[in-house]
Amino acid sequence: MTPVSIGLLTAEWYEPPEGLVMARKTVLQMWAEARDKVELLSAGDLADELEAGETLLLDVRLPVEVERRGTIEGSTRVPRSVLEWWADPDSPYFRPGGVFGDFDKRIVTFCDGGGNGAFTAVALQELGYRDVATLDGGFYAWVGAGLPVIPAAEK
Repeated sequence: MTPVSIGLLTAEWYEPPEGLVMARKTVLQMWAEARDKVELLSAGDLADELEAGETLLLDVRLPVEVERRGTIEGSTRVPRSVLEWWADPDSPYFRPGGVFGDFDKRIVTFCDGGGNGAFTAVALQELGYRDVATLDGGFYAWVGAGLPVIPAAEK
C-alpha cells in the first residue's frame, strides 16, 4: 500500500502485483450486478412509500436532465458525481442534516432510466446506509406509470 494525498485527503492506495490484469466488464454487466445488490422498487411501490412519508428520495440525475423533464415531488437533488462525498461522514465534503448521516433512514434513489440510480444505491450501501433501494426503470418508469411529476421549468 502506498500513501496517496489528493487535496485534503490522504489514503493508502492499493497497487496490484505486476502482471495482474483485472477482467474487463461492460457497463451493462456492472448495471446488472448493481441491480442484483439492491432492492428494486416499482413506481407504484415507491408512490406508496412516499405517501407514508418515511422515505428520503434522491434524484441523482444531472441538472440538465431535471431541467428538461421535471422531477418527482418531494425528491432531493444530489448529483451522482458528488453523492459519495456528501454521504460519507468521514469526507471533508459531508452534508449532514436531513439528507445524510442517519444510516438507518430509508433511502430510495432514481435517475432517468435506472442505471445511475442502481449504482448510487450500491454506493450508499457500501458507505454503510442499511435501508437503500432504487426505482426500477427510473424516472421514465414513474412517468410511464402515470404518476405525478413536478414539470420542468418553463423556459
